[in-house]
Amino acid sequence: MTAIKVAESLGRMFYLVVPSRHNYGTVEEVPPYVSYATTWFLVFIAAELIYYTLVDKRNGLKRHDGKWDQGKYRMNDMIGSLGSGSVQQMSRFFLGSLQMVSYNYIWDHYRFPGLAFETFHLPTWIGCFLGVDFMYYWFHRAAHEVNIFWAGHSVHHSSEYYNATTALRQSLAQTYTSFFFNLPLALVFSPAQFAVHTQLNLLFQFWIHTEIVPRMGWLEYIINTPSAHRVHHGRNPYCIDKNYAGTLIIWDRMFGTYADERIYPDVVATKEEEEPVAYGLTHPIETFDPVAIQLGHFRHIWNMLWVTPGLVNKFKVVFYGPGWHPGTPRTGLLSEIPDVDLKNPPKKYDPTLPRKFNYYIAFHFAIVMVVGSALLGELYRILPLRQTQAICVAFLVSLVSLAKIMDAKEYGLKVELVRTLTFFLLAEFVARSGFYEQTYWQRRGTLVVADTFFVSSLFIGWNVYKLGSTWATIVPSTPKTGQDVKDKIKTN
Repeated sequence: MTAIKVAESLGRMFYLVVPSRHNYGTVEEVPPYVSYATTWFLVFIAAELIYYTLVDKRNGLKRHDGKWDQGKYRMNDMIGSLGSGSVQQMSRFFLGSLQMVSYNYIWDHYRFPGLAFETFHLPTWIGCFLGVDFMYYWFHRAAHEVNIFWAGHSVHHSSEYYNATTALRQSLAQTYTSFFFNLPLALVFSPAQFAVHTQLNLLFQFWIHTEIVPRMGWLEYIINTPSAHRVHHGRNPYCIDKNYAGTLIIWDRMFGTYADERIYPDVVATKEEEEPVAYGLTHPIETFDPVAIQLGHFRHIWNMLWVTPGLVNKFKVVFYGPGWHPGTPRTGLLSEIPDVDLKNPPKKYDPTLPRKFNYYIAFHFAIVMVVGSALLGELYRILPLRQTQAICVAFLVSLVSLAKIMDAKEYGLKVELVRTLTFFLLAEFVARSGFYEQTYWQRRGTLVVADTFFVSSLFIGWNVYKLGSTWATIVPSTPKTGQDVKDKIKTN
């Protein structure tokens, strides 16, 4: 890869592109920019970790213990975010691309002949950029103000951390609800132009997920910045339903949804007025299970439907704001949002595990991500769909099983034992049965996989035998000061 191509690839992360080099005649010609950006995702994550290790002297890597400058990165949360994002990406192997199918249909049958352009024109390219970003603002606003849309979007807000991995915590359901907002663009802008800008818009939103970058001066008035987006991810009352921008913050300023991050001395006049942002949901989900993360708020809506009386009120449960209940305005009452204690920051969900299990989780998650990255990169192109789907199912099962350990469930080790034994037997069957035709080296690789899961099952089986269901007994302890009760996980 030449230096120019590297620069172009990096530029796409910031929407800094040459328009004429990002124009295509058909959707099929448009490169998968998001998939190509995987390397940059890893580079940005590594850069943050290096910063917190060397510059911050590992302070941000410490377990969160009542201080604002602690707990910026944790392995369990990172796995929860990367796992959720991978599940969202893999959903296309089961559900397809509903957005592009519907967009193509409208373009083919209903586009405005006098306004629609298929060939490159700079004004049209800029118009599509503005149109995609404008529609994203309204989708994003609806995703916070309409409960059923929030059920999907809340996945992205479920992390109590704010770093580059948080950007990758994406919702499966949102993928198949947000496309409605983009369909009007099909009347004017070709599917190829739309496919380019939706990807660039998404890539731009990656780098703003960081606490490292400070406020950016006059750019705060034009583009979405890390500071503006930190507010959006906050659960402080002043952060709720603010800063919906994708690329341009001008939409929030135009429609009254903008709020500054309360930083001294840039925004507030005194140190006492400064208010650090507490991230995540107002009622934290407290799990790393990707299925629970993806479906958690849908379950909440279902429970609300059962207990809310009247058909009209049930309709409002689904289509009014997430904070609505009978007797409140459409989007709920801001006064009901829990305040953030600035002297005692909210304790983040972070169960303590014995070090050996952390090493085990890291090793197996690395295997899962290597397989997932290969599948999403090129492997799906050469594998039959059924095999691709089978790998996706195994990927999800692995994430759920590892999450049960990270969540310190009593049955966590037993679930993992079932997974490792099952994968061992499957790998042995594939390698030795002759049911699947394999080359010599493919067969050797499959046997290595089988051996890996066999050794893992021995490790987990021994710990199940030795520790039983008491491997992670939660024992509450009372702090010396007026902090919240902490949960400590004591192991035998």
